[in-house]
Amino acid sequence: MSGFWWVVLIIVLIIFPMSILKPSRRQQILIQLREKARGLGIQVNVVPHKVSDTIKLEGAGYRWLRALDAQPLAGYLCLLKQEEGRDRGDVVFPNWQLASGKLDFLSTQQQAALADWLACLPTDAFAVELGASTLVFWWHEQDEQANLEAVNVGALALLAIKK
Repeated sequence: MSGFWWVVLIIVLIIFPMSILKPSRRQQILIQLREKARGLGIQVNVVPHKVSDTIKLEGAGYRWLRALDAQPLAGYLCLLKQEEGRDRGDVVFPNWQLASGKLDFLSTQQQAALADWLACLPTDAFAVELGASTLVFWWHEQDEQANLEAVNVGALALLAIKK
């Protein structure tokens, strides 16, 4: 082999691994989406979360915290998107089933705000948790047309409503 081909081979061996390190188009979209969420003050978690022995949430959790001076809610609930052929609890909102907890700790105004907020979530959202001081929605981040600004405004309004 001539010296020219040795140089070409060395260049290919150097450049090829670098091309593997470049993020794919999907990864670039996720990076932009998560940076946008963080810019809005939303915490993004991509760690699996176990709600109960039978419910494990795997996807991206977008989390809001109640203000430090706000009184914590006196309960917890987990809603799962209704799936055909799977009964995971009572249907409490259109297409959403109550998998854990109860709605009785929320006022009717808070329940109405929650219903409105659920309607503006991305199409691939599959779970929502509302606890004493947090609100989280879980999704697969497939909906590139998701309006995070509207979701953020609704979440902040929901967390600010007093009982």
